[in-house]
Amino acid sequence: MSIKITIVLPTYNEAENIPLIIEELGKVMDSLGHEWEVVVVDDNSPDGTAEVARELSSKYPVKVIVRAGRMGLTSAIHAGVINAQGNLIIVMDADLQHPPSTIPLLVEKSSECDIVIASRYVKGGKTTGFPLIRKITSLGAIILTRILISKARNVKDPVSGFFLVKRNIVKNWEPVEPYGYKALTEILATSDNARICEVPFEFKARTKGSSKLSFRIILAHIKTLMKLNPFGFTLLAVGCAGILVILLYIIYFIIS
Repeated sequence: MSIKITIVLPTYNEAENIPLIIEELGKVMDSLGHEWEVVVVDDNSPDGTAEVARELSSKYPVKVIVRAGRMGLTSAIHAGVINAQGNLIIVMDADLQHPPSTIPLLVEKSSECDIVIASRYVKGGKTTGFPLIRKITSLGAIILTRILISKARNVKDPVSGFFLVKRNIVKNWEPVEPYGYKALTEILATSDNARICEVPFEFKARTKGSSKLSFRIILAHIKTLMKLNPFGFTLLAVGCAGILVILLYIIYFIIS
């Protein structure tokens, strides 16, 4: 049975990478034999990403959506989702850190799950080429997410940017934090009775362009968690503040 698959690629300044990722997608998707499309959601990249993507539409099934400016990764993914024609929607980055070769495994697992996550932290998954601080930041985000989002507690990588979701799971999804950067966290939190699987992949450092990770992105994820679970976030903040006060008292008495 033919399954139409939509691949959503949110982009900003990826003119160098977009031809490479779409060429790789073409090879993988043709081998799968399913009808497919790519929806590129570009935030008006000054490097001409949208124009490069449009040129590729003569050879590949590429649709390009250009937005007015940088409006947040989560809202870009949402724009791709609502413009998708497929009943299976794959979200991934356009910077080649998410290997298209993982897509067949995502599609295969969709026969038993509604959300299939490409995970760095299940057996066989790994992260290579990143500094220690980046790895610590990622693990911190995962711990916070698993604490505050009940539906993410059994998920090893609830902040992955590479995942497959069935259309019926996201048909009514509206971002709680459009300027956020972890759409999967929102989808997990708001999906009802979704069956969730994880498959391994190797997350590599990008070779072209610059990383989008910044302190702003970290704050955006914290804001997303706060909106998804305000009561739990408040309890956690109060608890952490209490622990800090106790530690300060202990240090004071030790040195006084």
